[in-house]
Amino acid sequence: MIEISIFEIVLKGMAIGFLAAAPAGPSGVLVIQRTLNKGRWKGFLTGLGVSVSDAIYIFITMMCLSLVLSYLENPDVALVVKLAGCALLLVFGITTVRNNPLAKSKDVAVKKESLGQFTLTGFLVAIVNPLVVFFYMGLFAFFSLPVDDFGTSLKMETYASVLLGDVCWWFTLSYVINKLRNRFDLRGLWMINRILGTILITAAVGWCTLILIKL
Repeated sequence: MIEISIFEIVLKGMAIGFLAAAPAGPSGVLVIQRTLNKGRWKGFLTGLGVSVSDAIYIFITMMCLSLVLSYLENPDVALVVKLAGCALLLVFGITTVRNNPLAKSKDVAVKKESLGQFTLTGFLVAIVNPLVVFFYMGLFAFFSLPVDDFGTSLKMETYASVLLGDVCWWFTLSYVINKLRNRFDLRGLWMINRILGTILITAAVGWCTLILIKL
């Protein structure tokens, strides 16, 4: 088993969850609209619904990743997987930069709902996007979390850490939007998308460069 500290697992896991949740697609737009129109906690409850969906996809990712990582002892396979991870990060970075929440806001309805319905609608908006699994795979590879070598306990801690990072994003987003209620609009979210997308693109290019240098 590869030696790795619990602190490193938690830190990397939370970073994966935070970064995976941050790109503002329909889920992000819905949480922001709920926060602006209904208040911070109703926005956060919507984000929790998204996290329930993400919990399912994180589990699927970890199971699939275990199967993929079992072949990484072959240097050629390892190289292909790493380059694929770079490509995935690059694609998601470009998609995030190009993602325009202003255009999507018209498709997200804000209706009068109970507290449970806030969470349910957040879940339903997020669950229809299974492609997030590939984003999680790219982030797991990028942060070098060898879940295939982990025992059950470490896998559970990794899973919990990623999910915690996901929840922290929605808590942070609803808190910030609520504080900036009178100054924030969807154009600000568009700028966040561009910044985050640029970070992902830079990370993908840098990671690919390091891989090629080591060949």
